[in-house]
Amino acid sequence: MNSKTLAVASNNYLRLKTHIGHWHNQSRRASIDSHNGERHHAMVELQENLGRAGTTTHEIEHLMGSPTKILDQPNEILLSELKRNNENYEYPHDAKIWIYEWRGEHDYVYFVISKDKKVIQSAWYYSFE
Repeated sequence: MNSKTLAVASNNYLRLKTHIGHWHNQSRRASIDSHNGERHHAMVELQENLGRAGTTTHEIEHLMGSPTKILDQPNEILLSELKRNNENYEYPHDAKIWIYEWRGEHDYVYFVISKDKKVIQSAWYYSFE
C-alpha cells in the first residue's frame, strides 16, 4: 500500500472514530458500519499495513489513534481464535493486545504487541453474528 492510500484510510478511520465513536448500531450509520462500509474498508487497509511484524505502536497510534482497549492476556474467545491454526499456541510473555473495535466487541482488529512495543502478529476477529 502506498503512503497516500494509507493516509486516506487513516483520515477516514479517524474522522469516523472521532465523529461517531467506535461503534453505533443506529440504522442511519449502517452504510458506515456495514461490511465493506466506509469504516470497515479503512480498517482493513490499516490492519493490512500496520499488522506486519515489527510495526511500532507509535505508527499504529499515529494512524489509528488510541486503541478501544488494551488487554494483558487474551480473553477466552480471542485465545481460541489464536489457537485455531495452532493448538499449541502460547501467548507471549509480557505482551499486550491492542483492540480496535469495528462493531463493538463483536468484530475488531487486534494487534499482539511485544514488550518492546512492536507488532508480533495482527488479524481480524469476526463473530459472524
